[in-house]
Formats: sequence, C-alpha cells, structure tokens
Amino acid sequence: MSFQETFKLKANPFRLTPATSAEEIVWAGFPDIKSKLEKRIKRAIKLPNSSLVLNWGEYGSGKTHSARYFNKESVLDELRGELAKPYSIVIPLPKGKEPVQSIYISIVDKIDIPKIRQEFKDSGLEVNQFIDALGDSIQIQNVLKAIFNSSVNENDLKKYLYGNISNTELKKLTQFGILRKINGDSDYTKFISGFFSCLTAEKKVYSCVILWIDEFEDIAVLSSSNVDKTNNFLREIMDNTPNNLLIFINLTQSALMGFDDLGEYLYNSVRSRIKEANNFSLPSTEDLEVYLKELLIAFRDGETETTDYYPFDEGVVEYLLPKLENSSLREFNDAFSLLLELADMEEKCPINLDYLKENESEIIWDKV
Repeated sequence: MSFQETFKLKANPFRLTPATSAEEIVWAGFPDIKSKLEKRIKRAIKLPNSSLVLNWGEYGSGKTHSARYFNKESVLDELRGELAKPYSIVIPLPKGKEPVQSIYISIVDKIDIPKIRQEFKDSGLEVNQFIDALGDSIQIQNVLKAIFNSSVNENDLKKYLYGNISNTELKKLTQFGILRKINGDSDYTKFISGFFSCLTAEKKVYSCVILWIDEFEDIAVLSSSNVDKTNNFLREIMDNTPNNLLIFINLTQSALMGFDDLGEYLYNSVRSRIKEANNFSLPSTEDLEVYLKELLIAFRDGETETTDYYPFDEGVVEYLLPKLENSSLREFNDAFSLLLELADMEEKCPINLDYLKENESEIIWDKV
C-alpha cells in the first residue's frame, strides 16, 4: 500500500524520527507559541540588542521541533522580509567533561568558510577594522580576520579551528599573525562571540545570530564544575556579544529538574538576562483537533478531495482525542503514527472506529 495512492499523504505526518528533508518540518496548530517565537525572531532581525529566551515544558511538547522549524531557511526568509537573513544554529547542550569546548566545536562544525567569504566579498563590507575593535586578544582578532581572508588556506584554517593542526602546518599561518593554537574556555568563548559579532556587523550580511541550545535539562547531570563553566559561557557570550544575538534555551521538565529547580543550574547572572519564558504546556482536546487538521493538510498529496481527517474517520478522532488529552504532543504523534502504520501493513483505508478499537490496547496501552 502506498501512502500517496491510498492515504493521500506525502509521508507519515506523525513520524517521531528527525525529518530527512526540510520540507517535512512543518508547523501545525499552536498559534500562540508560534506567534511568540516569530515576534522574538523578528525583533532580533530588526533591532540591535541581544536577548535570552527560555522555552520550557514537558518532554515531547514541541521544543525541539520549534528549533528545527525556525532553523529552516525558508521560514527565516519569510520572517526577515527585505532585511538581511539571520545566521541560525541548533545545538544540544553538551554532556561531556568540557562543555564550552563542545559548544565551540558544534559551532565550528557549521562554519562554511567559502560561503562566508563570498557573501562578505559580495557585500563590500570591510570587516578588518571592525575586528580590530573587538576584544583585547590580538590572537583571536587574527583568527577572525583569517576567516574572511581568501589568502588563508581554507583547509589549514579549519584544521586550526578544530585543534587538529600540526606544528608544521601552524607555521604556515604565522604570516597571518596566528602564532599559537586556540585552546581553553577563554579562547573558545572569545572566538565565538567575535565570530557572531563579525557576521552581524552593520546588519549587512546577517541581521542576527540565533543560537538554539536544546536539551538544556542535561545540565542537571553535569558536575558542579561544568555547571559553572556552562553558566560562565552563557554570561560571557551575552556580555561579549551585546548586539544581534538571540539565544533560545530549551528546557524539559523532568524528575531531575522542574522549572522551580532552575535556579540551582542557571545562575542569577544568566537568569537575569532572560527576556521571555515560553511555556510549552500540555495540549487540550481543542489544541489537538486543530493540530491534527493542519498537520494532515500540510502532508496532503495533491488536490484530491478528502474529509478533514482522512484517512481517519471522524469517529476515530472523536474517540481518541479525549483519551489523549493532557498527553504530550509526542505521545499524540506516537498513537496516530502507530495507527497509520498498522493500517498501512493491513491495507486498511479509511481507518474507522472499529479498526481503532481492535488495536486500541497497542496504540494507547497506557490509557486503556
């Protein structure tokens, strides 16, 4: 059975694994939280100030999906209008021994040096004088200048940023004022803040940097020393990038950390910089109904005339939604995904209430 031919869907709308293409990352329902995130991003695009936003809620409430959705180039293009595009990055909070180094490496992973060089060349923006006014480390200033200098070999520079450069290869960079390897949290933080500031100079090439830090609840499993390092990084990155930086922190409430416990892990020096806290609350039946309709519309294949909930009969929706109220969005998706996959295997379409009840104990076993 084909999803397209029988279910009239381009793919399974309820998939729990990451989408293989940006087109499969869609937004359905929940207009209030979407509007809040859009307004904050639009503000970052237009205004020069930096801000920190906390997104919190139950596991599976849509925080990670929000990061992926608002990281899409097409979505950001729509939000920016005629202004310069944002530079958007999504990273998980590191769980290892060196969290600041891990964040640094995650950001370096995403630096496309040839693309950045071409964009700044096309813009005509002279970035060196801007870099000279950044910070007090000539070493870091020279590293930043090298990113925008096409005379510096791209592969040598990337190896240098990763810390994989040999002493012999390092000598090739001395002519550009790079005399030692980048090392230590101070270097990593100064480079990141300097790099973000360069990207958004005069808001000409990039209007702002948007950094999503996902799975922030994992800070509860870090040592006290690494909790300190993570907080110091956030404080310093905000202090050293006072303009054009928007940081979203995604926090899942858990047995280890509730919203009231946040003060133990996010110090006042950081919490005082939070401009907004968005609660991803558990959805109501009405929320789930709108979400289901809009999600099916987004994945509908072609212009075939169908009912609102096709391939599900309306009786399935009326029966299942009340049982899933106060469940997370992930649990909702899990139930409908399994129902759809079972129907696919057994060539059952449309999916009616009798079929749901036959399989109810497997689809929502914890609520039967």
